[in-house]
Amino acid sequence: MSWLASVWLAGAAVSAWAEQTGAAADPIAQLIAAYERAVPPGAQADSYRDLMRRVMLRVQRSYPVEVDLAALAAAGVRAIEAPGAEPGEPAAVFKRSLNAALATLDPHSSVLDENDYARFGSSQSGSFSGLGLEIEMAEGLVRVIAPIEDTPAARAGLRSGDLIVKFDDQPVLGLTQADAVARMRGQPGTPITLLIRRPGHAAEFSVLLVRDLVRSQLLTWRIEEDVLVLRLRQFAGSLKPLIDQAVAQATATQQLRGVILDLRGNPGGLVNQAVAVADAFLGQGEIVSMRGRWPGNSRSWSADDAQHLPTVPMVVLIDGGSASASELVAGALQDNARATVMGQRSFGKGSVQTLLPLGTGAGALRLTTALYATPSGRLVQRTGIGPDIELVAPQNAPPRFGRREQDRAQALPGAQEPLPPKARIEQERCPRPPQGEDRALGCAIAFLKAGALDRFVATLDPARPQTP
Repeated sequence: MSWLASVWLAGAAVSAWAEQTGAAADPIAQLIAAYERAVPPGAQADSYRDLMRRVMLRVQRSYPVEVDLAALAAAGVRAIEAPGAEPGEPAAVFKRSLNAALATLDPHSSVLDENDYARFGSSQSGSFSGLGLEIEMAEGLVRVIAPIEDTPAARAGLRSGDLIVKFDDQPVLGLTQADAVARMRGQPGTPITLLIRRPGHAAEFSVLLVRDLVRSQLLTWRIEEDVLVLRLRQFAGSLKPLIDQAVAQATATQQLRGVILDLRGNPGGLVNQAVAVADAFLGQGEIVSMRGRWPGNSRSWSADDAQHLPTVPMVVLIDGGSASASELVAGALQDNARATVMGQRSFGKGSVQTLLPLGTGAGALRLTTALYATPSGRLVQRTGIGPDIELVAPQNAPPRFGRREQDRAQALPGAQEPLPPKARIEQERCPRPPQGEDRALGCAIAFLKAGALDRFVATLDPARPQTP
């Protein structure tokens, strides 16, 4: 997730860097020696050997915190020499080794082969053929973060927290996330059987799904009691024209009392789209800053003068599934006092990945290169965005998002805790909105109608709110 790098390392630059690092190149030499023992000699082996050195040096140079090169290389060697590991094709050994090394740094850096790279590009465009699942790797299995609405996964009843144990007859254990995604993608109309382990269920069970073209509807909107509700599901494609159109149509026939930007369950996406969304509702001020280890990996964005609905009050809805670009937008609008953030603390994924092409047919390196900070200077990594008004779920409600970034293996360190909320409201006290049973949305509408926190609290059920 970041701006695309269009130029890889030139050979001369690699040589110069290797000369400067001196003894630091020894761990790389050990990794390359293990690689050469595991692949048949030839032109392809030579090409991936040179690429392996370049990738390792790029990681050492561009990662946002100092890298222990010896430990990084050792992890790659272990993957090559693991019991039962057999010699293989240069590309496969290259990918297996480097992904094992990168996994020791954080959960987001990885090497993408040519097919992975193509799938990543299609997912960022907002459409692909598959099941329609947001996933992460957990305990060696695939954990469902959330099914995308109106997709095979959603129609089959898959839930957040489900663990996928098998794809057809192939165990998931041992697969990388990229391999798991590859298994779920496929031609529309082709079937796949998932073996599911669901928390609270004694026995595993199978679900048959048929792959389909997943066209993620990036933005939907509607009017609820003179309040414009914008639902953003992913930061992909080109969002600014969609927001412009929604606002224009909503204001063509009526005056708005408020606007709600619903980012619940939005896993993030492209930085430039997050900046564009925040900028659409800001007329000045910083939006976000990126902090890398070197000046070339650091930058910031500020809002331009154009702004939608500058005098209309705004609420941003978040929850534990709001991650990455969603947190960037929520933090920008919160710190600039443009919006009240309501819901639950966000996921805490505050790192930035740069996609670095490796050359024709070789895929790309997806490398964490920076951490991002809100306009107040606070890092989001691990801690997430804290709501101004926290909506407390019922105690007996099953957790929708049980894990956050801080629970993930090798998650990068973060910063201080966010400020405590101004109020904690039991979500059951929120009114139902005119359309449906979404009480969090009902609370956001009620808050905008009330115009102030004390008047909002007074409109709720007589039970007293929880205060920090």
